[in-house]
Amino acid sequence: MIPTEIHRHPGLAYEIRPRRITAVLDEARRWGDRPFITQGRRVLTFDDHARMVDDIAAQLRFAGVRERDRVAIFAANSPEWVATFFATLAVGAVVVPCNGWWSAEEMAHACEVVEPSIVISDGRCRERVPPGLPVLLTADLAAGGGPAGRAPSPVYGGDGEQDEDDPAVILFTAGTTSFPKGATLSHRALVSNLQTLLVVSRKLPHQIGDDIAPSVTLVGLPLFHIGAIQLILVPPMTGSQIVFLEGRFDPGAVLEEMETHRVTMFSGVPTMMERLLAHPDVARRDLASVRTVVLGGSPVDDSLLERVRRAFPGTHRGVGQTYGLTEAGGLVSTGVGAQIAAHPGSSGRLVPVVEARVDDPDASGNGRLFIRSPAAMDGYWGWPDDPTIDADGWLDTGDIGRVDADGYLYITGRAKEVIIRGGENIAPARVESVLAEHPAVAEVAVVGLPDPDLGEIVAAAVTLTSTGAASSSDLEVYARGRLAHFAVPQRWWLRTEPLPTNDAGKILKHVLVAWWPDQEQAAA
Repeated sequence: MIPTEIHRHPGLAYEIRPRRITAVLDEARRWGDRPFITQGRRVLTFDDHARMVDDIAAQLRFAGVRERDRVAIFAANSPEWVATFFATLAVGAVVVPCNGWWSAEEMAHACEVVEPSIVISDGRCRERVPPGLPVLLTADLAAGGGPAGRAPSPVYGGDGEQDEDDPAVILFTAGTTSFPKGATLSHRALVSNLQTLLVVSRKLPHQIGDDIAPSVTLVGLPLFHIGAIQLILVPPMTGSQIVFLEGRFDPGAVLEEMETHRVTMFSGVPTMMERLLAHPDVARRDLASVRTVVLGGSPVDDSLLERVRRAFPGTHRGVGQTYGLTEAGGLVSTGVGAQIAAHPGSSGRLVPVVEARVDDPDASGNGRLFIRSPAAMDGYWGWPDDPTIDADGWLDTGDIGRVDADGYLYITGRAKEVIIRGGENIAPARVESVLAEHPAVAEVAVVGLPDPDLGEIVAAAVTLTSTGAASSSDLEVYARGRLAHFAVPQRWWLRTEPLPTNDAGKILKHVLVAWWPDQEQAAA
């Protein structure tokens, strides 16, 4: 790595790197008829995928998509989702993965921000696409598959003449504001994060022989998360296979897929793993093939890692955790096996090309964490003056932590107000703004309460305009009409007395958490 100028600010970068993430399409030709994507009974080889990318790219061009246009994908995980992702980049456009759990209102906001020229959707999400936008259904994309035996198009992939700092993906993240914001990741950012993944796993192309046995990764995360996008970028470089679930995450189905497809790697959030370990099938399934389990997205307890080792005996050296965030373009730190065991409580070591800075540390060295990386976002789409990343490339993570002398990162708290429910980030301000519009609500505060399964759950303390003006069921129905399901409060505290505030009138949320009643409480 060498110091270099990265998008108008200094930083580190890998000296030898492709300038476009579409270079992975060239690498994928190496693997030909190897299985790439499996979902249920569907199995696509790398050649099948290349033909699908070719076909979808042609359909996008026919629909009028041009360079730097935005293409929104509002659909569940599928081979068509993956091919659309690469086809969009191949025609020089920008991919906008949309959260499949968004309400129609949240989808409309995202479309207002990025102004997509077309939306790729499935039947389930189609009804929430704003009227007036052109839509292509994934089922129609699948029906347009190219004729068997046709060689992959040589047009796609490579560096071309376009700039590596061109935007490639806009990923929406809850942040701390009302509606989600779209973090803009360039081709340079995606390339850097991919190279980091290959470096830390020792799977750079020259380190992999053509006859190496492919790894098999089960993707339990939805593809609108940066963690899942990472998982679809690695296989074209390594010849490995990914397995998608059919339908929502179900622990029994996951364990069956692990046994059936001899899955070697699982990456997910702690809630997923807790549900796998609690399932009765975990003891009777043959899970010996699983060698690597990496958890991230929310805090990981050391005891959970130990339980993973016991349930998956092949992972005695391959259980670990990561820390990353959408705005950082993915991975910030990672560690497995002995690394984590020797540094309990850490989220692993900072990865190559990532720099860290801790501002205003306390006596324990904990302070507000800033990172700088060539994988970091260039800012939020449509928010040029947002201070989250400064002119020198330092990104405010919103987390509290420290870095030890060996480069291991410890996350000890949050400076930003975000609830993390099962790996999904939720902005309390967004939930509060929706509930405040209900005519029975005088004031509202939304907090995260601890939960053994999800990590945190959303809870709302509501002062009603009068006794009995609304029930928790009334407010829940109202919220479900405007919020993604994971952002709807699960706990309610209905009150008639004002919420506690300080002298400046700011609601004291820590007091609400400390005083929260054991049972749901209606206004007296």
